[in-house]
Amino acid sequence: MAGYGPKPKSLEERFWSKVTKGESCWEWGGYVDKQSGYGKLAMRPGPPTGAHRVSWQLHNGPIPEGMWVLHSCDNPKCVRPDHLFLGTPLDNSRDMVSKGRERPWQRDKTHCRNGHTYEDDYRDSEGYRRCRTCVNYQSKMRMRRNREDARNTARTHDG
Repeated sequence: MAGYGPKPKSLEERFWSKVTKGESCWEWGGYVDKQSGYGKLAMRPGPPTGAHRVSWQLHNGPIPEGMWVLHSCDNPKCVRPDHLFLGTPLDNSRDMVSKGRERPWQRDKTHCRNGHTYEDDYRDSEGYRRCRTCVNYQSKMRMRRNREDARNTARTHDG
């Protein structure tokens, strides 16, 4: 018995049918997320994924765990492979800051919400600007809670 309808397109065929190659960037012409501005492609099965991530995978293979696909061109709709590179969330934030794309309200802050001055440009593992005083305090409190939890656990097992 013959199949119904046309043969489903491969991921690669669906991807390239939505790409317009320009002089510089290769723009995604499919669905674009309104909030982020990134192109998205439906995965079968699974949720939609970034078109730039699909481009990376088609040209370079799997994306290592914990890595992001970043744009050297700063165009979220670009899927041109030589405009893409792998990096961590911290790499992404550093790239954003070095190119002057950090949000002005964040860049121009001089104090944290607890009133401590930003003495240096300390950033956490996600690349967000953080106050060293608050981070150190939170770390001490976490260690204190862990010690207390360990003591409480030992007491309940003793008796």
